[in-house]
Amino acid sequence: MAKDGKQNTYQRIIDSALVLFNEEGERNISTNHIAAHLGISPGNLYYHFRNKDEIIVQLFKRYSDDLLGYLQTAALPESVCQAVGYMSGIYDIMWRYRFLFSDVNTLLARSAELLGEHNNFTQAKVSPLLVNLLTRLNGLGIINADETAMHDLAVNMWMITKYWFDFDGSIRGRAKLGEDSKIRGIGRTLSLLRPYLLPQYVAEFDHTVKNLGSESECVQTR
Repeated sequence: MAKDGKQNTYQRIIDSALVLFNEEGERNISTNHIAAHLGISPGNLYYHFRNKDEIIVQLFKRYSDDLLGYLQTAALPESVCQAVGYMSGIYDIMWRYRFLFSDVNTLLARSAELLGEHNNFTQAKVSPLLVNLLTRLNGLGIINADETAMHDLAVNMWMITKYWFDFDGSIRGRAKLGEDSKIRGIGRTLSLLRPYLLPQYVAEFDHTVKNLGSESECVQTR
């Protein structure tokens, strides 16, 4: 029972930190704030985590597990509409952990462990799976891109996705950042695909991106 209680407190700390970091900004939240939010003593929190950065590393691992799980199990798209839905799923996960991307470079500079986790996740895991997405669209004749272009696209799409909330927040104000930022990010990331679309798919793509977040159905083009 004691072991279960210990594990429960550990998870509650991580869960509460995620809520507070997302709502108030990571810089504005200390370990004392997290402890107070949970109604536990700072000493109890320090029993599980020596500092805030250790909590952030665990949240990054949770995020990377969630995103990797999605990329590994979600069905690869077979149409423009499905490609938009696929990208929406990526942004849904990133929105749940959005504090990680509001000032990502500062977080990475602060923690060598986090930097290592981040680089391994990006280079060894995410980029190859995005190449798989583009290879699928290329094979279906939706886009026309050679191997070099697909690898470049994968990297560029990930750069925009990873830094989108930081960029959008810097323009619109971090305090006002809402889920509409996610919609704008999906459109901006997918805009990289447009030059590679075959002509018969451009209208469907433009219609779908224009109506992101609405109930409007895609115009299927074949």
